[in-house]
Amino acid sequence: MLNRRATFWATILLIAALALSACAPRAGQGAIEAEPDDLIIDLPALVIDIALDGSASIGNVPLADLDALTGPLPDLSVPSAIVALMIGGNVQHIQLNNTSGGLLLLINGESVPSITYDGESLSATADALNIFGVAIPMMDKLLGLVDQIGIGVIARFPVLPGAEAIPLYVEGDGSAAMAAKSAQNEFLAAVGTPPRVNLPIFYEADGSFTIGNMTDAEWAGLTGDLLAPLRLNPAMLFLAAQYDISELGISTNIDGITIVINGNVLPTLDWSGGKATHLLNVVDQIGMLDMVMPGMGGIMAMVHNLLPIVQTADFDLTVHLPASGMAATR
Repeated sequence: MLNRRATFWATILLIAALALSACAPRAGQGAIEAEPDDLIIDLPALVIDIALDGSASIGNVPLADLDALTGPLPDLSVPSAIVALMIGGNVQHIQLNNTSGGLLLLINGESVPSITYDGESLSATADALNIFGVAIPMMDKLLGLVDQIGIGVIARFPVLPGAEAIPLYVEGDGSAAMAAKSAQNEFLAAVGTPPRVNLPIFYEADGSFTIGNMTDAEWAGLTGDLLAPLRLNPAMLFLAAQYDISELGISTNIDGITIVINGNVLPTLDWSGGKATHLLNVVDQIGMLDMVMPGMGGIMAMVHNLLPIVQTADFDLTVHLPASGMAATR
């Protein structure tokens, strides 16, 4: 028994030493605010190095070698074709980082669209999961701790010889943030007031809808079948009623995309501060669009031109669904 315990603690100490030797500063580290009696976990980022063949290592020790000490570890290897894609696009590192304000995804030290939250939106997420019958043990308590945990993982890829090393975290406004701000300011200077669209849709139990005091039949008289896809199957409305879902909303603005369920605001998909611009730049760098849709790489310039219009617009779509009693009697 003593030998087993000694082996166990030796293994833990060895893994801890390897992890500490493979740590790096994490974006947002040290920013968690809490009371003295609150649980706080605020750690540097763990760096996982990916080799040319896609194999992974921590602290220069291949994960395959750590299996002998710890038992089977998750397979963190990356297909060699993906590694080649990262190298060709000069993607040196990708970081997944949980902070007190959100779940950040950074590529080459700059954020791409990420998730932001606060205590209320995390609570709303728990309520939404309960509505849809998603059972996770102690879900409410776990989500209540999310904003008190700061951890991160960085996947680091080989760098082409002669290429300039990119910091793991770009402090301040990076190039993408400045480019996005400039494009948005230029668009707003041209149009004055940001575009605004408020689209409330009220549904009846038979799937018909009303927009702006006009029924779908009246809209059809004006637009033909243009709005026909908005008609819903009554079975879908009945199912929503069984889950007591009376309102669904999606809104976009300069900060990002937010979903609302029954008036409860869920975490935001944050595209502010050049995050969307940086993602488009990375997609362009590695030629991903041409890979997915051959010959369509040239569309990227149009997307870049449309981005400031989409991001600065205030768009609100709210779907009002019939109450459960109404749906049940139709």
